[in-house]
Amino acid sequence: MLATIVVAVGVTGFFAGAYAFHLFGGPSCWIRPSSAPNTAVFTVVMANEGQNIGYNGSEAHGVSPTNPWPVMNVTFNETVIIHVINNDSQAHGFTVTHYFDQGINKQAGLAPGKCFDVTFTANVLGSFTVKCNIFCTIHFPYMQYGQLNVNP
Repeated sequence: MLATIVVAVGVTGFFAGAYAFHLFGGPSCWIRPSSAPNTAVFTVVMANEGQNIGYNGSEAHGVSPTNPWPVMNVTFNETVIIHVINNDSQAHGFTVTHYFDQGINKQAGLAPGKCFDVTFTANVLGSFTVKCNIFCTIHFPYMQYGQLNVNP
C-alpha cells in the first residue's frame, strides 16, 4: 500500500513538473529576436482571425498585387530577421523570393504553436515576393502578395 502511494505521488509530481516546465520554462515564440546594429527585425504571426493577422501588429485588408501586405523595407547589406509565429490550428508556410526560396518545409509547413526565424543579408537591391508556400485556408489568397523592398 505504501509503495503504491509513493509511486502515485512520484508519477503525479513528474507530470506536474513537466506541465509547469511547458508553461513557464520552455522557449516562448512571443519573444522577438534581439536587434543588433545594422539589423531589421520583423514579426509575422499566422492566425485564423478572418484573414491573416499579425505583421508587426497590423492586419491585412484588401490584399492584391497592387496592394501588397506585409511590406518590409530594409537597407542594402542590412541583416534581416523575420520572426514567423504560427498561432493557428493548421500548418502554414513562408518564403521570400531570392532570399528564402526553399521556404519553411514545403510538405509540412510550420506546425501550430511553433516559430521560426528567417535570417539573411539583404545583398541584392529590388522588391521580392513574401508569401505562404503551402496550401492553407487563410494564406490563399491573403498571404500571396507580401513584399520585401531592399533599398540603397
